[in-house]
Amino acid sequence: MAEEDFREFIDKVLSRVDIVNVISRYLPLKKKGKTYWGCCPFHHEKEPSFAVNEVGQYYHCFGCHESGNAISFVQKLESVDFMDALRMVAEMAQLEVPQFKRSGDKTVVDKRKKDRLLSLLREAGRHYYDNLSRPDAEIAREYIRLRGLSTNIVRRFGLGYSVDGQEMLDFLTSKGYSLAEIREAGIAEIKGDRHYDVYYGRLIIPIINVFGETVGFGGRLLDKETHIPVKYRNTSATPVFDKSRIIFGINLLKKKKQKEKINYVIMTEGYMDVMSLHQAGFDTAVASMGTSLTYQQAKSLKNICSNVFISYDGDSAGQAATMRGLDILADCGLNVKVVSLPDGLDPDDLIKQRGREAYLELLKKADTLPAFKIKVLLTRHDLNAPDGKSKFAVEAMKVIAALTNPVEKEEYLKLIRDYTGYSMDALRQQAGISEKEIEKEKQEQNARSAPQETENKPEVLDPAELFVVASIVHSQPYVTDEDVFEFLTSPLLKELYSAAVDKRRRGEKINPSALYSLFSYDVSPVVGYEFMAGDDEAKYRSCIVRIKQAYYTAQKARLSEEYAKASDNASKLKALTAMQKTDEKIKQLKYGDL
Repeated sequence: MAEEDFREFIDKVLSRVDIVNVISRYLPLKKKGKTYWGCCPFHHEKEPSFAVNEVGQYYHCFGCHESGNAISFVQKLESVDFMDALRMVAEMAQLEVPQFKRSGDKTVVDKRKKDRLLSLLREAGRHYYDNLSRPDAEIAREYIRLRGLSTNIVRRFGLGYSVDGQEMLDFLTSKGYSLAEIREAGIAEIKGDRHYDVYYGRLIIPIINVFGETVGFGGRLLDKETHIPVKYRNTSATPVFDKSRIIFGINLLKKKKQKEKINYVIMTEGYMDVMSLHQAGFDTAVASMGTSLTYQQAKSLKNICSNVFISYDGDSAGQAATMRGLDILADCGLNVKVVSLPDGLDPDDLIKQRGREAYLELLKKADTLPAFKIKVLLTRHDLNAPDGKSKFAVEAMKVIAALTNPVEKEEYLKLIRDYTGYSMDALRQQAGISEKEIEKEKQEQNARSAPQETENKPEVLDPAELFVVASIVHSQPYVTDEDVFEFLTSPLLKELYSAAVDKRRRGEKINPSALYSLFSYDVSPVVGYEFMAGDDEAKYRSCIVRIKQAYYTAQKARLSEEYAKASDNASKLKALTAMQKTDEKIKQLKYGDL
């Protein structure tokens, strides 16, 4: 789909959907005057400061200053990417969504087929859960008791039981699903000439995506005497399940974020680790679907929280894959810390043996990613060997070389000095940094950390420029076709002006709320501009005159500087002539002749 068509589709979606109806799905709104009010879901306030403008189709929080349209609201609250939010809002508007093929996808799943499979999996998950109360599910209930899982945790994660190889197939076919569909959903396989439930005899753990949809299952083998060698059986790739994109427990994480701020996420390796941590009060725990994390999983986490603790087993296999995953998280802008679990324990064992407080202490002592990498190198080199220290130092320098901050490099050089006994001068030389460079960075850090009057403040917009551009964006009846682009000083207003005028010239309707999705910066000053009584053509004309006067006055000042700096008569004459022309334009504006 071409970029122009894509923009038009966004416009169409936002024109069709009612933002009040969209937001009302997530939080109660109360109308006062022309505005709907509610408690902001982004900073979890108790007194309403979250305003929804039905006419302009935008929202703005006067507490945390979040602003946007229906798409950005869904994107932030559902913790999903822009494209997923667009699809969700388009469906609310009852619009057929064009198939946007993801990079790397070999096929595009038909929506009707996808919905059918998701419905099948939802039915299966509920039935597995119901099975847990059957008399012949005692083996599953006993396992749950042995693992110390509470009824609340069983319910929260929707645990279930597969009775035998046939029972689930009979249930799903009675609901109208074919064996081919059950097989495509990953529940059934064929052995000989018969289909069977691949999870039979297992404790069932539903895998639920960020949208709250059951997309697959994990099955934990219960009978130790069975001939089946694999302890855990997970759903294979299906049209709705791709383990590289899924994080176990992310649905619960998203629900928590909608209620309160999340300070950190704990990433573990296994289902039981997640459930044990939740039971101990660490309810931001999730699990990767394998030791190797992916960019898709990292982006999903980034949509929810930027701080991640990696809490893999103490004797975690596939350490190289684990390290790649940590780098991927860091590359995606996540602040990564690694929890070192002692004695080969996993989080579940550690909490059972040593309690919640012991695990909390490990979180407090978690290593930064560079520190963890250096510690891993320590385990691979014998520092007492003849060349052990030097080999370790060379490898550790590669970790430090990847850092960009000289002060940060200095801190890790001290760590290597403590391990090896090498002098700081020798290590600095190896790392290629100087004390002068470090001191300069410290000064810059101090300057950055000092309070700045302009820090985090948005661009201050000229009121006259803002009124003119906002009038055009909101298609006010007094707007004329006069082009004022060259007289605008704000880059933000210039770009919004160009977009609005381009639509106007093509005879197309301008949708102000769409600007939130089409531009990466804050457009709320323009989209959220409140037109007061008396805003009319006279004010519009007055603002244009003020913009031009400011432009020509600034131009005259620049020409005056050029005249003063000119070293020859020809240059002085040129500057003087231009100043006279500019001065004439200022006079004409003053007396209404321009």
